[in-house]
Amino acid sequence: MTDRRKPFLAPACPGKPLLACLLSLLAAVGSAKAGAGIQYIEPNNDTGTSRVVIVDDTAQAHTAQLLPLDRDGRLVGKGDAAAQAEKILDNLEAALGAVHSGLDRAVKINIYATGPEVVAEVQKVFARRFRGEAKPAVSFVTGKLAHPEALVAMDAVAVAPDSGHEVKRVRSAALPGAKGGSHVAVLPPGARVYISGQAEKGDLAAATRKTLESLRATLKFLGLNDSDIVQLKAFMHPMSAAGTVEEEMARHFGGQAVPPLVLVEWSSTLPIEIELIASTPRSKDKYADVIEYLTPPGMQASPLFSRVARINRGKTIYVSGLYAGRAASAEEQIAEVFTELGRLLDKAGSDFRHLAKATYYVTDDAASRKLNELRPRYYDPRRPPAASKAMVAGTGQPGKTITLDMIAVPSPLRAEGKPE
Repeated sequence: MTDRRKPFLAPACPGKPLLACLLSLLAAVGSAKAGAGIQYIEPNNDTGTSRVVIVDDTAQAHTAQLLPLDRDGRLVGKGDAAAQAEKILDNLEAALGAVHSGLDRAVKINIYATGPEVVAEVQKVFARRFRGEAKPAVSFVTGKLAHPEALVAMDAVAVAPDSGHEVKRVRSAALPGAKGGSHVAVLPPGARVYISGQAEKGDLAAATRKTLESLRATLKFLGLNDSDIVQLKAFMHPMSAAGTVEEEMARHFGGQAVPPLVLVEWSSTLPIEIELIASTPRSKDKYADVIEYLTPPGMQASPLFSRVARINRGKTIYVSGLYAGRAASAEEQIAEVFTELGRLLDKAGSDFRHLAKATYYVTDDAASRKLNELRPRYYDPRRPPAASKAMVAGTGQPGKTITLDMIAVPSPLRAEGKPE
């Protein structure tokens, strides 16, 4: 006789009753929807990160560099790198939440630490926090931070809901203020530009003012203005004078909210260099390349980097910071890193001719010079990425004098199955 008390088992979920099966399927649909438009390449459960993340042509939230501070501006976790990393991830969640996004949609996180021992603790935190499918690409660099007792800082990029055709800058009530700055800005889907670092002479305040004016001229050449800026990154010294940069930013943008700002300590004869990301209208030329490399009037084109890279459409490819393995000399490290970059680009459906943005972190003159010497081996001189190169205290890994942080787009020819 049939046992009528035995629950019906759903064929789609062997071993599960119908109600439990339906709940599982609904959860799976929700998870797929949350991760829609994001592809993770070579995710690693041990690190909570992916080597590459590919994002569909969708809105992307870019945060400011956030510190381990509570909403009143007080440091959390003094002397404890893990506690500080946890607090910053909570702060990133709050910033992204202000534009209806979150860490479950993070595609790139940039991490700034005071030393390699802090990097090791942050990696453990990431392994705990990113245990699900979502595993962002990451990059590390070490040096002094804007808060004297902070051991780590971060900024993030995450997929966000489409909020229209204009850049949306937001401040979160859950986070401390920063002299008129935004905690997060949303880059609308469609075309966007990466402007290489620009620098002017003078003391820190004067150089910041003049560099911002120079960037404004570049935006004008592109038919854009200050309201189109999504994020600013400044390579500067001394980091103890970060407040001066923030004040000049607030003055430059007047009544506007200052775009999310990231600060990186560098060693240079110039006090500051500033790069930016901006939104731009889609190209009216339907035959325009997926990415264009532009030189504003009065600037000289270089085979090593483009002054401006404009992505007209399509996906974005974020590559985690790359390091050499056993290589020792600067030349060996660079060759190994670029070989690995080529492998990852190929796996992502891209190549060296479709790099959009490069950030090179080097720790000594030998690595800097050798990088300049070797880049032409890999780049089409008509299509090098927009770039900034910064000499920093450390790359995040002991003994490594260079790391690369790269952004690319897919090759249309690869997507269509045509030979290059």
